Amino acid sequence: MKTISRIMVLFVMLFVLSCSSNKTDNSNKVFSYAEYDFDFLLAEWNRTNDEDGKKTFENWKKENDSTYIGEGFTLQDADTIWKENMILSPVNGTWYFQVKTPGDQESTDFKVIAYENNSFTCENRLNDFPKTIRYWKTDNMLNAEIADDTIKIPFIFEK
Repeated sequence: MKTISRIMVLFVMLFVLSCSSNKTDNSNKVFSYAEYDFDFLLAEWNRTNDEDGKKTFENWKKENDSTYIGEGFTLQDADTIWKENMILSPVNGTWYFQVKTPGDQESTDFKVIAYENNSFTCENRLNDFPKTIRYWKTDNMLNAEIADDTIKIPFIFEK
C-alpha cells in the first residue's frame, strides 16, 4: 500500500512540475542595447490633460546609444511645484527607468518588464506609488501612465 501511495505522490509531483515548467518568466529577461529603441521619447513634450492652472513638461535627450535622460516638471503660475529627473538605461545588462526628485538621496528604480515598438512598461512592486510606469507613442502624442493596483493616472503629451 505504501508503494502505491509513493507512486501516486511521485506522479502528482511530476505532473505539477511539468505544468509549471511551461510558464515563461520574463522577469529575468535581459534587454540588449541594439534590440530596443527608446528614441520615440526624444523631444520636448507638453502635457495636454493637466489640471487647470498647471503646466507640465517632459523633456528627453539621448546621452549615448544606451542612455536616455529625461526631466519632468510642473509649473503653477511662474513657480515650479514639482520636478523629477529620469534616466532610462541598462544596469548590469537589464534596462531600468530611474526616477529622482531634488530631495531624494537615491533614485527609485523601475525595471523594464515589457517592450514593444514605441512602448515600454516598467515596474517596482516595492514602491508605494506608482508601482508601474508605462509609456507609448501614438502618432505625434506621447502617452504615459503611472499606476498601482487601484489607481491609474494618465499623462498625454504633445510636442
